[in-house]
Amino acid sequence: MIVRPYTEITEDRRVITDGQLDSYVVGLDLGKSQDFTAICVAEVLSCERQRWQRTKFEALARITERRRTRRYRVVNVHRYARGTSYPDITRSVQSILRQLPAAPMNPALFVDRTGVGAPVVDAMREMGLWLTGISITGGSKVSRPNAREANVPKSVLASTLDIAFAEDRLELTSQASASEVLKLELQNFRVKKTAAGNEQFEAWREGHHDDLVLAVSLAIWGAENRPWPCPPVKWSIGR
Repeated sequence: MIVRPYTEITEDRRVITDGQLDSYVVGLDLGKSQDFTAICVAEVLSCERQRWQRTKFEALARITERRRTRRYRVVNVHRYARGTSYPDITRSVQSILRQLPAAPMNPALFVDRTGVGAPVVDAMREMGLWLTGISITGGSKVSRPNAREANVPKSVLASTLDIAFAEDRLELTSQASASEVLKLELQNFRVKKTAAGNEQFEAWREGHHDDLVLAVSLAIWGAENRPWPCPPVKWSIGR
């Protein structure tokens, strides 16, 4: 009979590496004329989820499991004043995209077209924004009519955000101008099972806005579901 020696594990921890900047994602929740419009800018970091273990006979811990994952740092959230025109918002988003630091992948913009409809999103495209239009729906299934549009249930957006938080893959930085407001919004919302068994994102109390939360959800869902089409790089050759 072979007797296998028992190896006592004295250290067992899981970490996520800091990672490297991969790209930026931007979520834009377009409000109607009487509502707020909110924007979120997040860094996408390519990193590893690692498991470190050490036995009583080892001086140092070693990596026993590793897999690639992504972390997100919300570096800016902003709520536009009520009544800000859509052309002004478009110019603001264009300015934000131009000012983003260089990254290996082009930034990706995901815009909620649910409330304002296709005409506003189409006008934004005509003004030069390359974006993916997101129609927020009920149910639980995501559908993609074409490469530049997606129908995403609100429950899926909420769950994506919730999972990223639960796995410690989402960080809110103090650089964001409306970060404290965002934290308050996050406290006022929850994922709730409906009688039909579907998850629904809803406010704890009536009267609270969810524009900042939705902007972050759009950005994180977009990052989790890339690759999306990116605008072609225009090369200029000098004489």
